[in-house]
Amino acid sequence: MKTSMVYIIQLQGLLLFLLINNSPVIAGRTDWSIEKNGAFWNEQARLSIAELLQRRDNTRLAKNVILFVGDGMGLSTVTAGRIRKGQVNGQMGEDFVTEMEQFQHLGLAKTYNIDAQTPDSAATATAYLCGVKAQSGTIGVDGRTTRGNCTSSKGSNVTSILDWAQQAGKKVGIITTTRITHATPAAAYAHVADRDWEGYDSKYFGANETQQGCIDIAYQLVSRKPAIDLIFGGGRRSFYPNTVNDIENYNNKGVRTDNRSLIDELWKGEYIWNKNQLNKIVLGTPKPLLGLFEDNHLLFESDRKQNQSDEPTLSELTKFAIEHFLTMSKDGFFLLIEGGKIDHGHHLTKARYALDEFVEFDNAIGQAKQTLKEKGVLDDTLMVVTADHSHVFTFGGYSWRGSNILGFATSNTLNVSEIDHSPITIINYGNGPNFPAPRNATYLASLDTNSSKYLSPAAVPVEYETHGGEDVPVFAHGPWSHLFIGTMEQHTIAHKMAYAACWGAYKNRNGCSPSNRPATTTTNPHPKFNEAYSFSPFTFIIIITASILLFIFT
Repeated sequence: MKTSMVYIIQLQGLLLFLLINNSPVIAGRTDWSIEKNGAFWNEQARLSIAELLQRRDNTRLAKNVILFVGDGMGLSTVTAGRIRKGQVNGQMGEDFVTEMEQFQHLGLAKTYNIDAQTPDSAATATAYLCGVKAQSGTIGVDGRTTRGNCTSSKGSNVTSILDWAQQAGKKVGIITTTRITHATPAAAYAHVADRDWEGYDSKYFGANETQQGCIDIAYQLVSRKPAIDLIFGGGRRSFYPNTVNDIENYNNKGVRTDNRSLIDELWKGEYIWNKNQLNKIVLGTPKPLLGLFEDNHLLFESDRKQNQSDEPTLSELTKFAIEHFLTMSKDGFFLLIEGGKIDHGHHLTKARYALDEFVEFDNAIGQAKQTLKEKGVLDDTLMVVTADHSHVFTFGGYSWRGSNILGFATSNTLNVSEIDHSPITIINYGNGPNFPAPRNATYLASLDTNSSKYLSPAAVPVEYETHGGEDVPVFAHGPWSHLFIGTMEQHTIAHKMAYAACWGAYKNRNGCSPSNRPATTTTNPHPKFNEAYSFSPFTFIIIITASILLFIFT
């Protein structure tokens, strides 16, 4: 009887918490004592179903579109990243709800390239930005182009959703934690037969390609007309000669062998390279804005914090871009925001890097939601979160709940190998440089698995860990987010975004003209931040009823 009364008090407290915090599903627990009784789970399920039954499709025009790309963010990364973020916040982690997981609709995208079972980032970016699948390693061209073959790209250029938005009079921008000429951002504006043609470096791109009529990615970016309104990332080196020292990292030089300083010669807007300059930019300044904050890629988030670097975070850049565009124009915008170094961490099999990049990427999504809500345009904004591809990253073992996701499995003898009688690491890779990983007790005891220098074990030896070929998640929220459900071909993502916003080939679809535009039918447009679902009067009735029934029948 005493145990029963204790549980009643716990559950009543939970119900009161739900009422106060406007959320019928509680997540982010620090212990699991309240989960022991089946009534907890039954009530969670009932409240979840009640909320879902209230949802209606939002069919208003998507005035703004934001595409978030977590490079290399497969399903195992989302799950492990969820746990990592929860644990960073002092919770067990498994039941944590990330920002992207609060979106209303979820689907899966097939990532294969037309010539590759396991894809690369260039052709996948061409798919979800330009709406066509292509051959591996090519950017902004259709499947007639073969990687590295300049002449094969003639007449095969395709336009992107950034082009379609700009043609519709919208402001457009790109934010990435990689070089701005890297595969994902480049697919929004460039057309090349090889993703390595980032600059005129005479290694990958030089006189031969120029004579055949091809242009390097960096040159295409700064010479583009009309210019992209906002460009944030790294990669200064591709814009400067190899005789010029970098303005910040003085020991590094540019890579161009054509002796051209592209930003000085061709860029007609504002140019900044540090956070102090960013903070001085007046929001809404009409001139195009180019910010290159590193000579190469931006720092890993783990290193940025450890080094106390003043390099802007992805969240800070996201907030600035949204506020900047909303100040510039009321006509809407398109933003591509890439968390590009999730991929880099995985290639190195440094899970700490990859998961901390995921956490900051998810923080940027939360920052976008908060800023859009504060500005009163959340309901008019379609947000899509996806990945270009996955990785051969896995986590397992039979760990106790709340075990450090970066550590060793902890569940009794089940997590000691019956073959060598040594502990099992939770995170492992299907291939990578740490092969064969030593398994003796002295070595394992010396490991700091929380370190960003630690290499996870790999099953097959390769210099750099490879991509994975499985489907990737697609989270969507806002106008027409219900189009992003089920299993889809990756290239349809661009088309669905354009359909929602009446851009490109869909500018004259039914419902695009002001007189024929349907009103939204969404009843639940934005769940409360950091909670899985929003609160409603119906949920209030369920909570009160459940509380009464528990006291009567328990």
